[in-house]
Amino acid sequence: MSLSYKDALRNERLNAIEVLLATPFIVVVTQYVPVLVTRLGASPLLLGLLTSGAALMLTVASALGPAWLRRVPDWPRNISIPLLLWRSVLVWVPLLLFLPALQAEAIVVVVVALNFVAGFSNYTFTTFLSRMTLPDRLARLVSNRWTMLGIGMAVFTVILAAILDAFPRPVNYVIACALSLAVSMIGFVILRQVRPLPLDSRAATRPRARLRDLLAHPPARDYLLITLLAHTAVNAPGPLITLQMVRVLKATDVDFGWYLAVFWVSLAVVGLFVPQLTERFGNVRVFAAACAGMGLQMVILALAPALPVTWIAGFTGGAASVMLQVTAYGLMVQCAPPERFEGYVGAYTAAVNFAVFAGPLVMSAMTDAGLPIAAGLLIAAVARAGAGALSLRLATSPGAQ
Repeated sequence: MSLSYKDALRNERLNAIEVLLATPFIVVVTQYVPVLVTRLGASPLLLGLLTSGAALMLTVASALGPAWLRRVPDWPRNISIPLLLWRSVLVWVPLLLFLPALQAEAIVVVVVALNFVAGFSNYTFTTFLSRMTLPDRLARLVSNRWTMLGIGMAVFTVILAAILDAFPRPVNYVIACALSLAVSMIGFVILRQVRPLPLDSRAATRPRARLRDLLAHPPARDYLLITLLAHTAVNAPGPLITLQMVRVLKATDVDFGWYLAVFWVSLAVVGLFVPQLTERFGNVRVFAAACAGMGLQMVILALAPALPVTWIAGFTGGAASVMLQVTAYGLMVQCAPPERFEGYVGAYTAAVNFAVFAGPLVMSAMTDAGLPIAAGLLIAAVARAGAGALSLRLATSPGAQ
């Protein structure tokens, strides 16, 4: 069974609309919740736990993803249940601001806990994404999703920043979260209209893939290692970026919003050209270049004397990020053992989420112990560039081209 060209284009259009409408939710949870808990007095370690604890929940859910898929193999139910629970974050965050004390701690606990169900929706989407279009259009589908994400993030980051700065807390977060929930639920309805190819009927009954079986496939083994190293380097400085912007450069919500807007505009524009880049240079070389570009982003942020300079970092980071995301997914599909794809998706997403857990936790702990923020950003820059250089070894692996 295969998709028709018409069905593939329909799925691509629905994907583009859905991801655009999901961006207010993403803006609040990934960008302004960390800023919120920072303003509520969170320590660097607690800020690191927000990222690392969430990633730990995602890692556990990724490991359980194949079992979830076997139990609920159809797309609409499999994606709907965890996604609805995850979106409830937009209800909990403003409610917790009415607590008399420990607001930052409560928000961190709830966000971390609900990332467990987010892990199941991430696993489902990663598994089905390659089944939503034709094989030769996969890079375009992924790139278009990131382009629409960039457009939505640029627009809604500024809109939500204006709302957050215009009203006192907690009213500002009540309004921002209510708006984000309404828009993202329209996107949820659209997402349910996507019709990917069903899973191979054997996928629901085949035995659980063992890690040693996955590692016996050289391209799969090599790419898991590269994934772990690259994503650790990419995610480790996450808390430091917020600390650098808010505490060192004294950014307001609007200032921070402009940095993020530049990042997402750059991502959206460059995303239009990534499929052509991968066709010309191959996934591996574009992946390595992306890691180097993200290293440069950290150097600029670490040395920025004033907020306008951070816009250069935002532009560089956005361009490199979309290159990384498109090629990372393409390499995952190409390097996976064909007969164990669903199991490899679980191993891949677990590796990514473990990197998101370990990197920020170690880096924020080092900062809490006295490491200067700028030094941490420079360490991350070297690690990102090093991961890109190491990824070039994939150029000799079958299936990596």
